[in-house]
Amino acid sequence: MERPGGTFLNLLRRRIPNASDRRDYLNPDRLQQLSKLQKIIKTQFLDVSLLDQAFTHRSFANETNFKIEDNERLEFLGDSVLGFFAASILYNQFKDIQEGSLAKLKSKLVSGPVLTQICKKLGLMEFIRLGKGEKDSGINNERVMENLVEALIGAVFLDQGLEACKSFIFPYLKKNIDEIHEMDSVRDYKSLLQEHSQRIFKKTPKYTLVSDDGLDHDKIFIVRVEMPDGSSVNGTGKNKRSAEHDAAKKYLTKGKN
Repeated sequence: MERPGGTFLNLLRRRIPNASDRRDYLNPDRLQQLSKLQKIIKTQFLDVSLLDQAFTHRSFANETNFKIEDNERLEFLGDSVLGFFAASILYNQFKDIQEGSLAKLKSKLVSGPVLTQICKKLGLMEFIRLGKGEKDSGINNERVMENLVEALIGAVFLDQGLEACKSFIFPYLKKNIDEIHEMDSVRDYKSLLQEHSQRIFKKTPKYTLVSDDGLDHDKIFIVRVEMPDGSSVNGTGKNKRSAEHDAAKKYLTKGKN
């Protein structure tokens, strides 16, 4: 019985060039490496050549005598698959947040530092094939790590299908969603309050500087945010912007004065 999405995935696979060349190229040592890798990522590939492609940097593909494809096309695919899952998870988890703030959360969730963290946690760089000129610098290159994770996601999607790919990536996304949700610096309370105000009152809140006391290098700013219904709350900060953010946060999390 063909798994869901199988026909579509088969069509995509037929467009992967040089797959037979890659299978011929895989020697016992490389196959042993890939076997170890599959245990680490808890995914058994039907076509192990796809996994090998995901871990083949352009610098290596250019140096080998075999006609093999590097991981850049899989990286392109994986980037889109990752974005789809991130958007879907955020949409379902944060039902009270509007499009603008969801987009900001998504950009954090699929950002380079998050992907680099996943790469390091799984120890993926142990399995990447780099050209001679890239081995010293590339092994610690965070951009290479980001691309590698995206290429791996693309390979899992092609080989295993959408649901299996979701099972593979969701635990890492979920962990980072929880961390992002707890970080006030990521949650833009001014944007959230503006969306709330426009949704309820069809108008935006008004911010007013109440005071800026203290020495020039150590001032404390107090800003009042006033809603269209007349309710207000004060916020404090070391500059006007942070005081506005604090006022918006207090309004949303502690209620109105």
